[in-house]
Amino acid sequence: MASKGFSGGKAGILALEIRDESELYEHYMSFVQGGAIFVPTKKVHELGDDIFFLLSIYLRTDPIPMTGKVVWVTHKGSGSSKNEGVGVQFTDEQAELKIQIEQALTGMVNSHHPTLTM
Repeated sequence: MASKGFSGGKAGILALEIRDESELYEHYMSFVQGGAIFVPTKKVHELGDDIFFLLSIYLRTDPIPMTGKVVWVTHKGSGSSKNEGVGVQFTDEQAELKIQIEQALTGMVNSHHPTLTM
């Protein structure tokens, strides 16, 4: 899979690039009220932390500065998961993006294909 979540760049800003519908499906957390997105990172975050990251997504031409609360944490060695990272819940200001994502995933949101969190 080509998506990249990284803790690099200037000032250690988290960034996530989602290039297509398949990657979007893997990262989107439809089971979280208001929607959320999984951001791979090795940085340590706790539930409830406020987080900022840049989202580059094929649905938009420019990167989107995102803020939200950490609602999911996968640490290294957690169960069978290979993906360290955090699930960041969308804010009310991101409601339009949530709608756009769910429209793009119509027919896939209830798929039984594995995601990065389930």
